[in-house]
Amino acid sequence: MQRPNPAQYYTCMVYLGFLSRKFLLLCCYLFILFLPVSVFAEGSKELTQNGGFRAYLYSSTEVSVSFPFPTRGLMKVYAKVGETIHVASSAQGLGGGTINLRSPDGSTYTSGNSTTVGRINNRTEEIAGPSPNAGGYTAFTRVVAAGQEGVWEIDFIGQSNSAGSENNPTPQSSTTAWTQGPGAFIAAFDVSVRNTGNTAFLTGRVFTNIFSGIIGGFIGGFNGVFHILTKDGYQYVMDNNGQSGNGFSFFSNNKGFRAADGKASYKSFNSVSGDNVHNPTAADTQSDITHKIFFNAPAADLPLTAPAPGNGSTWLMNPPFVPSATDINFKGGEGTDAKTGPTLGGSINFTTTSNGTYTIVIDVNSNGVFTDPADRTLTGQVTLGANSVKWDGLDELGTVVAAGAGAYTANINLSLISAEVHFPFYDVERNINGIKLTRITGANAPDNTVYWDDSDISVTGTPSSPITNLTGQNSLVNGHKWGSPFFADPNSDFGNERSIDTWAYVANAIINTAVTFTIQEADLEVTSLTSDITNGCLNQVITYTTAVKNNGPTDVAGATFSFAFPTELTKVTVTSTETTGTTVISNEQTTATGYTAKLDIPNGGVRTFTITGTVSKLPAATLDVVAAILRPADIADPDATNPNSATPTDPFDECDAQPSGVGCNNIKTASATFFALPKAGDDQVTEKNKTITLTGNGAGSWTQLGTTPAVATIVSPSTASTTVSGLTAEGDYKFIFTNASGCADTLNVSVTSPNLDDSPNVVTPNGDGINDEFIIPGINNYPGSKLSIYNRWGNEVYHSDQYANNWAGAGLSDGTYYYMFTRKDKAGTIKVFKGWIYLKH
Repeated sequence: MQRPNPAQYYTCMVYLGFLSRKFLLLCCYLFILFLPVSVFAEGSKELTQNGGFRAYLYSSTEVSVSFPFPTRGLMKVYAKVGETIHVASSAQGLGGGTINLRSPDGSTYTSGNSTTVGRINNRTEEIAGPSPNAGGYTAFTRVVAAGQEGVWEIDFIGQSNSAGSENNPTPQSSTTAWTQGPGAFIAAFDVSVRNTGNTAFLTGRVFTNIFSGIIGGFIGGFNGVFHILTKDGYQYVMDNNGQSGNGFSFFSNNKGFRAADGKASYKSFNSVSGDNVHNPTAADTQSDITHKIFFNAPAADLPLTAPAPGNGSTWLMNPPFVPSATDINFKGGEGTDAKTGPTLGGSINFTTTSNGTYTIVIDVNSNGVFTDPADRTLTGQVTLGANSVKWDGLDELGTVVAAGAGAYTANINLSLISAEVHFPFYDVERNINGIKLTRITGANAPDNTVYWDDSDISVTGTPSSPITNLTGQNSLVNGHKWGSPFFADPNSDFGNERSIDTWAYVANAIINTAVTFTIQEADLEVTSLTSDITNGCLNQVITYTTAVKNNGPTDVAGATFSFAFPTELTKVTVTSTETTGTTVISNEQTTATGYTAKLDIPNGGVRTFTITGTVSKLPAATLDVVAAILRPADIADPDATNPNSATPTDPFDECDAQPSGVGCNNIKTASATFFALPKAGDDQVTEKNKTITLTGNGAGSWTQLGTTPAVATIVSPSTASTTVSGLTAEGDYKFIFTNASGCADTLNVSVTSPNLDDSPNVVTPNGDGINDEFIIPGINNYPGSKLSIYNRWGNEVYHSDQYANNWAGAGLSDGTYYYMFTRKDKAGTIKVFKGWIYLKH
């Protein structure tokens, strides 16, 4: 609190003053009644018309418990082009006392140190207002020029910036003569706006965002009456009604003291520091509004907005609005519109244009009655903007609401408020009468209802009664009273160094609406996963068959089927077929490590997948694959649902989550063992009737593949190295070496002839099928072999670089010809054969 001088306590007078309050008020009212009627000024004159004691205006930058948001006596006034602003104060020209003005266009003006212009010298001049009023003061004036229409800021600077207790003013009845003392306190101040015709002064133009004052002691209270204009266009009249803070501050906003989440706490605060409140001297935000405190009823011609120094513009007279709610919807716990699963819960969402309360009742048994014991009721506060009310999926008895065949309904009742005003009072030790607050516009006006909650205040002195009032009290009877005139030490009474909030609002008609949603559950299952190979060899093709089923009860759209495999499995192809019911597959994707697809599968539906791939590289251990079916968002699976807010992406996370526990029927795995291939050795070329040696790596056995060109003799078939004989015919012999794992490798033995003994030396192309062409046995074993035919004079009469047993002497006469056959075997070995051939047509 702001401490008064010891001589200013007047302890005995406190007691007598409060005992005779009714008599004193009667005298004051009679005194005011017979004063000359004057509406020519806005400032301290208005604050002293209702009796009580003068609240000196605090003008300093020093922060204290009484003045947490200090200003240099900042007032604001709306003025139009051509109108004249008149200002004056009792501190003008005394010490550092002066008046500064800032126009909306940024221009600044000052009254300087004149001891006449801008000085209010006494109570008579304060009441009379500015000249030309009879007996009025000489004002410092500014005519509003073009580009300056809007809100002007006015600083009333005191004699010094010091707010020390040695400079406290002497407590003074509001209707008697006063003396302007030293320090940061101003006894009288005024702002008056004269019309463009210079014929009359205008009222309802002057306001402030915060009023900081000091009485100078506790011998009486402050009775100043203010008019509050809310941003949403409503008006209140606030009568301080004798509140007694030696030094005090108050303002009006839309939240009072905020909770940690930035919303209104609807609580008083047990200190004057550390409270979470929007600074009234700062610009409004989208959600934090400081209402405007006028000295008279706001003028009817105020615009919606007006230019202002620094922040560009400010709101003024808005039309009253009726709150509304839009974007009302239900989202499942994982974000799906109008759908959720058991244990997943969800949220009822809506956007409002004001604060308020909500009551939401979910008809969990879908009987159309919302009062059954099991029907879930949710209540809480509504805040301006987007709201999301969480529901945990339980009924009122704590049981999980099960999946149903139809829709569930949630009834929503929104009690939205407007014209919400809070009055944070700082360091008001005593408020024995309570303020009088009357809403004069809006539904059910006039309305005097106020609310408070002082339950967090440490009780010293006389607390408010009741401590908590959330149902409303008539402020004409109990406008939030605390403190007592009989408490021995005023500095320790209930409001001392506390931040106490009183609030009011308009309760509008309840908005009743509803949303519907479904609760769905499906037991998805991978029923089988098999492969045609459990032990195989490298480069072998393996085929998997897996089936998935929806055991219901809900049809499912957009489940994810996945088949994961290691990179050793390549050339993977996937096909699928409907087995039971109408299933639809989409969004198929195959990567180096897996296959995924979206699956629509009805209750009871089954789809079978066939996956084929080649094991092109040996795995480190076994070849492991996983088939899984994953539920879509907000459809629960009884044994595979992770009840968090994340969209399901990992079947193992869903499978092993609580409350179902580890394991589920949604995942199956399969393993197969693959072995390396043996090496049978390099292919060989040999001549007929020769013996060859075959040598494989490691243990194994040899067999011949097939019986052509002839059946060979494998001398030691069960050993890695063996000789082979019986190669009696030209051609390719295939031999297989099989190791202990059953894996095999094949080599080729190409058998050739050392000569062309089996070739005919007569060609008779007469079509009888005998010697019609020059035939070289096993010519297919010698690709790239050449044949040249010469006549007896040595002329080449035929040539082929790729002989194919097709020379029949076409176009040549009968006779003897010479041939040269250049044979090239598969090993690339060249051998030339020469001879004679007789041609007879």
